[in-house]
Amino acid sequence: MNDTKQSTEDLAILEQLNLDYNHADQASDAKRFSEFLADDFIVQTPGVTRNRDEPVERGSWSRDIFTLG
Repeated sequence: MNDTKQSTEDLAILEQLNLDYNHADQASDAKRFSEFLADDFIVQTPGVTRNRDEPVERGSWSRDIFTLG
């Protein structure tokens, strides 16, 4: 396989993963969203540190992460 074909296929995979990620977030699909994150994933915002399971348990991700106040 040549580099151009591989790059095109890789880009298509990344684009689909991005769509899946955004859909899981918008739909509050905790199960699917958690599939994107490593077991040791953490998110830190000023004064708050959360592991991958905390937002999943609430069924909320990026909106929750960026509105922790």
